[in-house]
Amino acid sequence: MSESSLPSGDGINQNRQAVMHCPYCAEEDLFPIEHGGWECRSCSRAFSVKFLGLTNARQTSEGKPS
Repeated sequence: MSESSLPSGDGINQNRQAVMHCPYCAEEDLFPIEHGGWECRSCSRAFSVKFLGLTNARQTSEGKPS
């Protein structure tokens, strides 16, 4: 793993895209908080975004290849 892809000391990977809109109110008044979370100052909610993994785009909802 290259040094540029490693997360910084605060646990935030600087190579990832920042969240652009609040998932609750859709405003753009977001500020980063500790441990990789976000604070929306429009609706006063705090949230985080978690990457779960990649999906196989060739599978249908039944789990069979298309």
